[in-house]
Amino acid sequence: MELLETVREGIFRFDPRDGIYRDHFPGYPVVPGSLIIQAFLGVAGSAREIEEFRFRSFVSPGIYHYRMTFRGDRWDCLLLREDRILVRGKLKG
Repeated sequence: MELLETVREGIFRFDPRDGIYRDHFPGYPVVPGSLIIQAFLGVAGSAREIEEFRFRSFVSPGIYHYRMTFRGDRWDCLLLREDRILVRGKLKG
């Protein structure tokens, strides 16, 4: 049996003018991990479970490329800047 893959790619834009960055963190704005995961869930649509996410670097507000690959029952998620992986995660469902 051959396992089919679905790949989704695009851009996430975390607006630096969003009020959340006044408190997260003053003078050094960082995108909360929950917002990053929510962005991936929005693209996946069918995901029901957050399996794991690893944050390799702080993510400041701005524009980032994402790539999601669906294999079997999982989405493998990458958040990238200039081909550097900043966040890697898995969503199930």
